Amino acid sequence: MGNLYTYKQVEAFALIGLHNLLNSANKDKINLNTFKMFLDPLEKLHSKEFAINYANSLLEEENKK
Repeated sequence: MGNLYTYKQVEAFALIGLHNLLNSANKDKINLNTFKMFLDPLEKLHSKEFAINYANSLLEEENKK
């Protein structure tokens, strides 16, 4: 059946992917394809728990600006 994700986990992976995209050379070409390109490797790079913690730290940094 594959891996199931909670909403918080999906949100965390999306936030990390968007953060990576906005801080890349592709930031001027934001569309669904480039966003997906940045999302695809995240599942292999980060555990679900790490992704939530990392996304929260990215949000905290963003809120400090």
